[in-house]
Amino acid sequence: MDKSEILNLSFLVEQEKQLILDVLQKNDKIRKHEEKRIRRLKNELLEIRRKGLSRRQQVTSNKVCVRCQKRLGLIFDRGNLCEYCHLRVCNACRVVISENKWKCMICAKVSELKVASGEWFYEVRSRRYTQANVLGCDVVKHSIMRTPVGEHL
Repeated sequence: MDKSEILNLSFLVEQEKQLILDVLQKNDKIRKHEEKRIRRLKNELLEIRRKGLSRRQQVTSNKVCVRCQKRLGLIFDRGNLCEYCHLRVCNACRVVISENKWKCMICAKVSELKVASGEWFYEVRSRRYTQANVLGCDVVKHSIMRTPVGEHL
């Protein structure tokens, strides 16, 4: 952090600073909990991908579901192409989004991961603004910690 990222919080009394630090500590706990949950979702996604067919098998096989490797029928449960990844999946490997919309398990898990991690927000924000590398809560915390104890207005 450079000096331009330090806030002047000398007008705060020690009790106010401590309250702010307590809130920032709770924020850190919540952030760590969310990171753990996102890691779990990523691991679930990797496990689903691992169970499916390899890329080479997916291209050559239209008679097998790419997710669970179940044989597809000629008339019933022929499988359909996921409109997101364009791979053929059986009825059991679909996640219904709305009445006439569905995604395969992988695409649904990827969407869930983007929502949980906030990745969709950062993708949109990076297109609009130059992305800041420092969080506001970190600037406030650093500013409080750097302010000398006896320095008040």
